Amino acid sequence: MQKAFAIIGVSLLVWAAIPVLAQENPISELPKIAPEAESDVKAVGAALQEQLIELQNLALQAKQAHWNVSGNLFYPLHELLQEHYEGYSGYADRASERMLSIGVASDGRAGTVVKTAQMPVIPGGFIDDAEVIRFFIDDLKLVGDRTRQRIRDTEDLDPTSANLLQEVEYILGQYQWQYRAHAQSTPTDNQNGSELNQENGTPLYQREQ
Repeated sequence: MQKAFAIIGVSLLVWAAIPVLAQENPISELPKIAPEAESDVKAVGAALQEQLIELQNLALQAKQAHWNVSGNLFYPLHELLQEHYEGYSGYADRASERMLSIGVASDGRAGTVVKTAQMPVIPGGFIDDAEVIRFFIDDLKLVGDRTRQRIRDTEDLDPTSANLLQEVEYILGQYQWQYRAHAQSTPTDNQNGSELNQENGTPLYQREQ
């Protein structure tokens, strides 16, 4: 047992000593079906790289919540988060492969995700079901807005890549709606699910002003 802990300790020290590498997106010099101008290839590759990182981060957030969500909505959210995890992972793969198709190397390393995602950090430990819903309503709004801008930035440079980004935006909107529906008031119920885990009548979703 002591030997095992010693090995783990040495492994952690080695890992900590590894330098944080710069993002790597070299462009292939071989013939490829891509925008003719290298500047356009770089711009489209950069947009896809940003999308790849955000999708990978969303997948990690979804899996963390999938494991730790707690409360009355545990099971439906547990299942929904798994479905979303698979969706994010699938589109991350497609974004990466589109980059390679136009000749740009993708960078999906863990260090690159941590360094460049620029997204909220999901809480650790057990996560209340209402908090999961609030978190992903806002998180998906952030990524969805960025995705819409990338569509505008790439649609003239590379319509094929822009079409892929439109698919991503569609699925992000669908996923956000699936969380938002838990908090949407109706003519017959304006409580927004506040009875789930709130004792003071606070709505399930309430944006901070």
